[in-house]
Parts: sequence; C-alpha cells; structure tokens
Amino acid sequence: MKMSVVAALAAVCVTSVALAYDIHHPNIRDALGAADVAIGHIKEAQADNRHVEFGGHAEKAIAALEHAKQELIEADRWNDAHHH
Repeated sequence: MKMSVVAALAAVCVTSVALAYDIHHPNIRDALGAADVAIGHIKEAQADNRHVEFGGHAEKAIAALEHAKQELIEADRWNDAHHH
C-alpha cells in the first residue's frame, strides 16, 4: 500500500514539473521520475522511522535530488535548443 501511495505521489510530482516544462528527451524524463521516486523513498524512510531525519543527511539528500531535478530540466532545455 505504501509503495502505491509513493508511486502515485511521484507521478503527481513528475506531472506538475512536466506541466511547468514539457520534457522532450525520454531518458531525461525517466531520470526526473526516478529522482521523484527516490525522494518518496527517503520521506517514507523518515516516516517509518518516526520522522527521524537521519542526522540531517536525509534532508540533504532530498535537497540534492531537488537540485538534480532542476539540472535535468535545464539539460533538456539545452538539448532542445541545440538539437532541434
């Protein structure tokens, strides 16, 4: 049950980001989705651990993944500008 909730939330996140920018490269789109799934797993681990933040490292990992998502969007934009 938890995994289906996480997967649904990840799909919503990917959809909301995709609405802001239409990602064209399928591998970049998949990587963005994987980052959302990873964030969901980290948050689930925190919830399962009674919201223990894992010494702050879980929050840092989430922040790094959020930054990676922005870089993926920029990579797709660059690719669009230089290959179409």
